[in-house]
This record gives sequence, structure tokens and C-alpha cells, in this order.
Amino acid sequence: MVFLFFVLISAIFWFLGALSREYTTQLRYSVRYTNFPENMVLAAELPASLELTVNAYGYTLLKYYIGRRLLPIVFDVNSFSLNRMPDSDTKNFYILSSVARTRIAGQLGADIDLLDIRPDTLFFSFSEMVRKILPVRPVLELEFEKQFMIHGNVGVEPDSVTVSGPAHLIDTMKFVPTSAVAVRGITESVTRTVQLRNYDNIGFSENRVVVRIPVQQFTEASLKVPVEVVNLPDTLTMKTFPSDVTVSYLVALPDYDRVGPQLFRAVVEYESPLPSSGRFPVRLVRQPEYIKAVRFFPQSVDYIIER
Repeated sequence: MVFLFFVLISAIFWFLGALSREYTTQLRYSVRYTNFPENMVLAAELPASLELTVNAYGYTLLKYYIGRRLLPIVFDVNSFSLNRMPDSDTKNFYILSSVARTRIAGQLGADIDLLDIRPDTLFFSFSEMVRKILPVRPVLELEFEKQFMIHGNVGVEPDSVTVSGPAHLIDTMKFVPTSAVAVRGITESVTRTVQLRNYDNIGFSENRVVVRIPVQQFTEASLKVPVEVVNLPDTLTMKTFPSDVTVSYLVALPDYDRVGPQLFRAVVEYESPLPSSGRFPVRLVRQPEYIKAVRFFPQSVDYIIER
């Protein structure tokens, strides 16, 4: 115990001695920018803080780290617009960090000596703001329970937004994606309010949209569809074997009774010379839009041609 006591006393004296010495170190100082030029947007990011090189006694620095509540330095950007870059137009200008030296030193206090500010120059590159209306495209990450699927079109409200920002960015955008809509184990229609994907230096007239995903239970069904011969010369007649194909598909339960053979068209296209395989391939050229996973059999048929 005595040994630990003397170790503690030694540590305290060492700590007090360290606080009484001078140090040169770096501090971070927050920056805010206000009053940007009208109808202009930044084409490049600005630093969120300045790096200060300071000199002070240890106890002063400790006091700063423990109780610092310094107001950020605010740069009124528009008031520096005459500081144009050489050989540049009015969209590019600069601010010398030294213009804030007195204000920063005043907030640090007389006990901290401000030696340097980095970066010494803040460069502003602006681009004219342009606006364009773009469609919103939802990003979907969906997992359905067995026999459940999307039924119809996914709805987005609003389905388009006004996008504003630098021309060189806006001109490359064809649509605005949402953040991912991730849903698992789906058995019913889904409605979600989601954020639009964030882009630096780009603004939207709406930051959120409502995504509606219609869902229905599907069942498997099948029916017979007659095979139609097309492009057959008038001088010929042609019969296929079989004369129809069996079409299988998935259909939502509410649409089950809407599906009939008249909504499909299966064709065989006559060609000369005749196929070497001895069979004509069958193509399904029409089907209802609201069915899924369509298959048909057979995919080729035998035939007899008569003159």
C-alpha cells in the first residue's frame, strides 16, 4: 500500500509538471458558410473545419479540451465574390483563412497563441443551378412467401420530382432512385414511405415518396390453345400433329376466371424449304400481360402438307 501511495503521488507531480510546460499542437475549428450566390451551387466540397496550429501551456490546453464551447467561424460567401481567381470567370473565387484570424484568436482566448491556420485559402467553385423533372425509380429488395408475387405495376407517389443542382451532374441523371425497399416474407400488398437516394450538391422538390407494391396469391393453371399456321401459300393446306398445345402459367386468384384460350395465339410459320428436322417449331405470340411463368408443350409439331 505504501508503494502504491508513492506511485500515485509521483504520477500526480508528473502530471502537474506536464501541465506547466508549453506545447505546440493542432486543433480543429468548425466552419460554416452562409449567403451563397443566388442561383449558384457548389461544384466541389468545402472543408467543414480549419486546422489551427497553437502554442499554450498544458493546463490551458486541458481546459480547452474539457470545456470548449466555441462558436463556429461563419464565412459570408457572397461578400467575398470579388476575390476572383486569376484567369477565371465569376464562378470561381477564394477566401483567405487569415481574414478570420482575429475572430478565431478572440474565441481561443489570450492564453492560447494562434500560430497558423490551414488551409490558408478556401477555394470556391460554383456552377449554375439547373432544374429538371425526372421520374422516380424504386429500388426493391423483396422476398415473397410461396405462391405470392407482384400483381400489376409498382406505384410511386409522386412518380417524378424536380431535381436541382450543378448542370454537369444533373445532365447525367436519367431517373432518381429511392433508398432500398427491403421486405421479407411478403403475403399481402406493401406500402412504404422511403427516402430518395442522397446525392452531394443535388436537391429534390420532395425528399420522400410513397411506394405501393400490389401483391396477390398466384396459382398454376393450364389450357389448350389451337395451333395456327401462318404464311401458308394459297395452293397448300397444312395440318399439324398435335393440333393444339398445352399452355401452363401462373395467375393471380382474382384473375383466374379471366383467362381463356382466346387470349393466346400459338403459331407455326410455314417456310420453304421445309425444316430438315421434319417438325415445325411453335411460337406463342400472344398472351395476357397479367400471367407469369408461361410455358407450353410441345414446342414443335409434326405436319402434313396437301396441295
